[in-house]
Amino acid sequence: MSQANVSSLILICACTVLAASAPAARADAVRLLPPDPATDLALAGLKAPRACAGATASAAAGPTVLGTLARLERAGALSASDHDRYEADYRHARVVRDRLGGLRKRELSAVIAALQKLAARRLLTAARVPVVFMQLRRNTEFWPSRAIPRAPQPKVRPCAGKAGLGGARVMFGEDPVVFQWYPGQGLQIQQLATFGRANALANACRPEAGPQSIPCDRAKLQAAMEGIRSLAVERSGFVAWEYYFAFGGGRPPWVSGLAQGTALQALTRGTQVLGDPSYLELARRGVGVFTHAPPAGVRVSGRVGPHFLLYSFSRGLRVFNAFFQALNGLYDYAQAANDDAARGVFAAAEREARREAPLADTGAWSRYSLGGAESDLGYHKLVRDFLRGLCSRTGGQAYCATADKFTGYLREGTRVRVVGAAPLRAGRPARVRVLLSKVSCVTLRVRRGARVVSTIVRVLPRGQGVFFWRPPRGGGYTLAVNARDLAGNDTRAERSVRVRR
Repeated sequence: MSQANVSSLILICACTVLAASAPAARADAVRLLPPDPATDLALAGLKAPRACAGATASAAAGPTVLGTLARLERAGALSASDHDRYEADYRHARVVRDRLGGLRKRELSAVIAALQKLAARRLLTAARVPVVFMQLRRNTEFWPSRAIPRAPQPKVRPCAGKAGLGGARVMFGEDPVVFQWYPGQGLQIQQLATFGRANALANACRPEAGPQSIPCDRAKLQAAMEGIRSLAVERSGFVAWEYYFAFGGGRPPWVSGLAQGTALQALTRGTQVLGDPSYLELARRGVGVFTHAPPAGVRVSGRVGPHFLLYSFSRGLRVFNAFFQALNGLYDYAQAANDDAARGVFAAAEREARREAPLADTGAWSRYSLGGAESDLGYHKLVRDFLRGLCSRTGGQAYCATADKFTGYLREGTRVRVVGAAPLRAGRPARVRVLLSKVSCVTLRVRRGARVVSTIVRVLPRGQGVFFWRPPRGGGYTLAVNARDLAGNDTRAERSVRVRR
C-alpha cells in the first residue's frame, strides 16, 4: 500500500506438473483500458513477488486442484459437466504453461500456483470455483500471444505527486469484468475497477447524476450487473467480492471495504435504472462484510463506533477514503432498499466517521490514514470527493467542512520558512533547516551575490526538513527556498547567512 508500511508480499513460485491436452480456449478481442485514479490508488504500490522454493511444497502438502474438483462433484456441489469443464481448463492451462518461456511462463505459472495453493488450504470452495477458473481461463488465453500490457506513464514530474496511474487494465471482448496485470501474479480480477465501470454506466442513465461523459447504454449496464453477479461468492454466510492475489502481507482470498461498498452502490443504481430487484437483493446479501470482523469481514472497533477496513487482512490500517466510500455505498443501498438493518449498520459506523473526518485534516493538506502520512495528490482529491458524498447524503458538517477545506488546500501554497543553518564553516557540511506546512517539492538554491552556487531538490513532508550543503568558501550567501506543493502552488522564502572560513 503506497501510503502505509506493510509487510513483504506472500511469495509465490510455480511448479512443473504433468499436463494433458485440452481444447483451446475461445479467444476474445482484448482491450487495454486507460487507468482509473480511484481504483489505482486503492491498490497502489504492489511489488512483483520473488521466486521462492517452498510455496510449491506447501501447496503439494494439502488437497490438489483435481482432487478438490472430484470431491465437490461427489458431494453434489458441482455437476458432472462442470467438473469435466473445469478439469479440462486446468489441464489445458498446464499444457500451455509448459510451452511458454520467460515472463509469459512465469505469469501463467503464478496463476496456476495460486489456484493450487487455494486448493491446498481447502479454500477452493464450490462458490469460488467459477470465479477463479474464469480467471485461469483468461490468463491461459492471454499469455501465449497477447501483447504484454503496459500502463500509460506520466511525464517525469518529480514534484507533482502521483496522479493515480497504476497497472495496465485489460478487458476481453464484451465481457464486463476488468482485469489488471500485477507483475509476478498474472492477470487478476480487478473488482473495484469492474464496479467503478458499472457505476459509470448506471450514472449515464440516471438524470439526477447530471451530464456524463458516456451515453446511456442499458444493454451494457445489464451486462455489467450480471458481471458483478458472476463474481459474487459465499463467504462466512454472506456474499462478498474477493481478491485472489497476495498483497501487502495478505493471503487470498481477501476482501476490501472500499470495493464491497462500491459493489453495493453499483447494484443499487443498477436496480434503479433497470428495475430488476434481484440486483438490490444481491446487495442486501453483501452487507454482511460490514457486520463481520476480520478476516471474514472488515468491521473493527473505533473510538465511538465501528470502522470499515480497506483490507480485511490489515486491522491496524485505517484508510480514510476507503471508510468514507464504504459508507456512501452502504447508505445508497439502505435508502433504496428501505433496509432498517443496513441503516443501523450505517448509523453506527457514521458516528465514527464523523469523529475521524477532522482527523484527516493536517491544517494544510489531508492524511491518507488515521495517524498516518500525508496523502499524495490523487488520494487528497479522492478523500475530498468521498467526503463530499457523505456531506450530500447526511448534511454532516464534519464532512462538508472538511471537504471544503481540502478543496481550499489545492489552491493554497505551502507555508515555508528557513529556520536555521549550521554549522557555517567553509568546506564543512551545513544543515539547512526548513519548516513546511505540507508535503512539497522543495528546491534550495544557494546564491553568492547573483550567482547560484548550489541547487538541491527534495520532496519533504510537513514539519521540519533538512538539506545538507557544503559551503565552498567563506563569505555571505543567500539561502533561497521554493516550496511547490503537490497541486503546483509555489511559495518562496529566503535567508541570508555568513560562512566563516
